[in-house]
Amino acid sequence: QQQQQQQHFDQDQEQQEPGLPVATTDDAAASTPKARDDVKCFMLELADGDRAVVVQRTDGKRWRFERSSIEFELQCDVESLTAWLESISDQMLPGLLTLLGSEVSDRGARLKETEKERDALRGTEDYGFFGLDGAECSDKDVERAYRKLSTQLHPDKGGDEQRFNAMRERYDQIKALRGESKRSGGGGGSIKWDPCSRASMLHAHSELREQLVWITKLMGEVESQAEDMRRRQRTHHALTCS
Repeated sequence: QQQQQQQHFDQDQEQQEPGLPVATTDDAAASTPKARDDVKCFMLELADGDRAVVVQRTDGKRWRFERSSIEFELQCDVESLTAWLESISDQMLPGLLTLLGSEVSDRGARLKETEKERDALRGTEDYGFFGLDGAECSDKDVERAYRKLSTQLHPDKGGDEQRFNAMRERYDQIKALRGESKRSGGGGGSIKWDPCSRASMLHAHSELREQLVWITKLMGEVESQAEDMRRRQRTHHALTCS
């Protein structure tokens, strides 16, 4: 069973399917300083719309890495991962790295889109409360709007403590949101490896897998936040209309 778990690549002797040769992956993915002359990597689109990476040797021997490799790496324990990597030869590793790099780029792009959706929902709740446009306002605009409402709602100024605390919570959420945007806007640049060095490729694998795990975890958190906001807005709309 463990052997079956590790076989997330297919060996193939058929004629090379049409596809775009892939030596590197741009964006936050990966790039190679030089190419091997004994293998070539090809990115293929499968019949179900998914993608795979084919590694072909000069004698026609082929291996194919599919999405099951990604899911295995996200779910396996350290021992299984070590055994999985040991079963992959130096010739095959560039294919796995190309697939991981492509997946990091794709999931990173989806994460940014999901964050935009969440931010728009959060803007409706928080920015709108302060009379601000979340996409246009600056940090100074936020601070100015907060101080203005504070003078009106602060208990020491005769305001209601509960309303003041609710306003403060919205302000803190906006600050946290803007801080998250600044932290996540950087990115780590390209991860490079030497396809002729197993140590270099294993190091690149570790970094790519770390990125993939982090992006996948953050995506779940952002999607959960967005769904909570949709639920609150539906409840608010229902109460307003009733």
